[in-house]
Amino acid sequence: MNRKDLILASMMGTIIEWYDIFIFGTGAIYISAELFPPTNKTVALLNTFLVFALGFVTRPVGAIVFGHYGDRIGRKVMLLFTLLASGISSGLVGLLPTYDQLGLLTIILLVVLRLILGFGLGGEWGGAVLLLTENFSSRKTFWVSFVQSTVGIALVLGSSIFLILSLLTPSQFMYSIGWRIPFLLSFLITIVGIVIRLKIEETKEFLKIKERNEIYKLPVKELFKFHTKEVILGTLLSGALGTIFYVGAILLPAVMEGLGVISPSQGFTATLIMGALDSIFVFIGGKLTEIVNNKIKILILSNIIGLILLYPSFYIKDPLIVVTLISSYGIVHGIGYSPLASLLSDLFPTNIRYSGSSAGYQFGNSFIGGPASYVSDFLGAISYALYPVFAVSITLISLISLFTSKEKNTLEK
Repeated sequence: MNRKDLILASMMGTIIEWYDIFIFGTGAIYISAELFPPTNKTVALLNTFLVFALGFVTRPVGAIVFGHYGDRIGRKVMLLFTLLASGISSGLVGLLPTYDQLGLLTIILLVVLRLILGFGLGGEWGGAVLLLTENFSSRKTFWVSFVQSTVGIALVLGSSIFLILSLLTPSQFMYSIGWRIPFLLSFLITIVGIVIRLKIEETKEFLKIKERNEIYKLPVKELFKFHTKEVILGTLLSGALGTIFYVGAILLPAVMEGLGVISPSQGFTATLIMGALDSIFVFIGGKLTEIVNNKIKILILSNIIGLILLYPSFYIKDPLIVVTLISSYGIVHGIGYSPLASLLSDLFPTNIRYSGSSAGYQFGNSFIGGPASYVSDFLGAISYALYPVFAVSITLISLISLFTSKEKNTLEK
């Protein structure tokens, strides 16, 4: 395959995967009203965030399962399965009956679909990154920026659809039918993604180890027996950057909308701008990594800026500044996201790379980044001053890991 086809194939699947994740978060206020008991708004939104967080429970499982078979039989087949699992499960959310119609069964079905979605995403990201890093011999951090840009692109896509619908349709329509439209569009986007991915070939580096008969029978066993430290490092770094992202994309808009500081349309606008900036700055982060020839330094820069940004984001209540602050999280996340992907790929040898990079990334996002909105909202319900505490703590731990890791010298380049 030529370079253009590889990039498109790697991007298309991850756009769909992330789109499915973000429309759930972006539409949380509508989902909480339609699919949960008619309690007070705070409890309903907290329950929605809990279901959102539950989707991250199966991401590590997906990482292990798809990573295992991806290291055993190849990257291509797994990328088709991951796409189908999450695309179909997301589309079905748009067909769920309301809580008034089916009661508890509606919530159970929603949880099941979120778990399937998380399972698919668990194997998606690692495979998509390897599709580029294992086919391109040079400038890997820059090329992987295309995959990393899909997070911002998907956020823009999901936010744009919700923004357009909220501006063009009455509130009653949005709460009944409108919020379902973005989910139903997942079916169409998934079909497009499958057609594109059917055209790709296996990666060059995987074919080499296959020819040399260097494939393990149990890649996961080898991973946790000899590379546990690398998995832990990947988990901490991925978790911190994921926390920064979800605070900006999910938590802050919901909190500020709940306080009446910004309207839902302003929240959609802010996350749309954040996504656009994220898509731009992943390339800037990739280019900066090439210029300084040091992934660690760029990751440290990203974490420090995020640390500075957190507390003001919750205490400044001017609508325009709030929108600006939410948008700026795209810059923070984007700068560090490409070097993170390249670093995770470099941490592991080819025959356990799918398992290793997927495990580190998904463990971090599942156990740290994903639950960040729920944990922060829970802490904020105790005292408003506690809203940023979780994110600040995780970012500090990430910085300590970057400064003190024994792998620092070998991974800087």
